[in-house]
Amino acid sequence: MLKRIWKIGGAKFSIILIVAFVVFSYFAPLIANNKPLFCSYKGKLIFPAFRDLYPFNRFLKKDEISLKLQMNPSFLKVVKEEGAIKFSVMPICPYSPFEPNLEDILKKPSFKTRHFFGCDDNGRDIFARLIYGSKNSLLVGFVSVFISGFIGILIGGIGGYFGGFVDSVLVSRAIEVMLSFPTFFLIITVAAVLDPKFLNIYTLMIIIGLTSWSGIARYTRGEFIKLKEIEFVNSAKVNGASHIRIILKHLLPNSLAPIIVTLTFGVGGAILAESGLSFLGVGVQPPEPSWGNVLSGIEKSWNSWWIGVFPGLMIFLSVLSYNILGESIRDVFDPKENRG
Repeated sequence: MLKRIWKIGGAKFSIILIVAFVVFSYFAPLIANNKPLFCSYKGKLIFPAFRDLYPFNRFLKKDEISLKLQMNPSFLKVVKEEGAIKFSVMPICPYSPFEPNLEDILKKPSFKTRHFFGCDDNGRDIFARLIYGSKNSLLVGFVSVFISGFIGILIGGIGGYFGGFVDSVLVSRAIEVMLSFPTFFLIITVAAVLDPKFLNIYTLMIIIGLTSWSGIARYTRGEFIKLKEIEFVNSAKVNGASHIRIILKHLLPNSLAPIIVTLTFGVGGAILAESGLSFLGVGVQPPEPSWGNVLSGIEKSWNSWWIGVFPGLMIFLSVLSYNILGESIRDVFDPKENRG
C-alpha cells in the first residue's frame, strides 16, 4: 500500500511537503535564532543555539551568551566589537521570533538583510516566527486528531458493534447532537468563555479534539455495522471470543482504511481550525508564534502584503498536502480503483 501511495504524484508531493514541515519545525532553533550555532567566546567553544534544541538542551551547560541575549538582544554585537568572540557561525536567519526590534518595523522581504519574509509591526522577523510557529500548528493538528480519533473510534465502535439501545439512543443521538453544531463555531464558543490565561497550545489541542470526533465516530459506526455480520466475526463468536477481542482483533483492523482517510483529512482541518482561532485572537497567544496569529498582523498593516501572503501560503500548503494525501490513500484503499 505504501509503495502504491508513493507512486501517486500528488501523494509524493504531499509526503515530501509534510516531512519538510516536520523537519523545519524540529530544527527551528538552528534555522532561525539570534544565537550563534557555535562560536569561540573567551577562548571556549560553545553552542548557544543548540541549547534550544532537544536533546542537546539536556546536557549542554548554560552559557553566558544565551543568558545575556535574553536580557539584551544587542549583547552579541557588543561582545564582537570588544573582541570577546573570535569567530561565530549564525543560523541562516539570524533573528529571534520573540524579540521585537524598533529598527525593523514593517521591513520588506530582503535576502540582503536576511529578513526573507519581511518583518511585522513589532519588528519581529516573519520567517523566524513561521518556522517556530510550524511546531505549534503541526502539534495541534496531530494531537487534536489523536484525541478526536480515540473518542470517535471508541464511541462509534461501541455503537456499531452492540447496536440496539446503546446505538439508537446513546451513540447515534450523541453523534447527531455534535453534528448539529458547526464545529468551528463550537470551538470558538468554548475558547471564548475560557479565561485568557488558559488559552495556549495545550488547551487548543483538547478543545479541537473534544469537538471534532463526530465524523470519525460516524465512519467507525458504519464500518462496524457492516463488518459485524460477516462470517469471520460470527466464527469468532462461535469460538468463544470476547467482545473486546472481536473488536480489537477483527473489526477494528478491517475498518481502518476509511478511518485513516478521515484522520488524514482531520489533521488538515485541525491545522485550519487552529489558524482560524489564533487569527481571531482566541488561539495561541502572542508572543508565542503560530501561523494564525502571525497572519492576524495583516489587519493592522494592510499595505504590508508580506504579513498576509507568507503565513497564508504556509497554511494553504499544509492543509492542501494533507487533503491530497487523504485523497491518495482513499484511492489506494478503494477496491474499485484497485480493480481498474
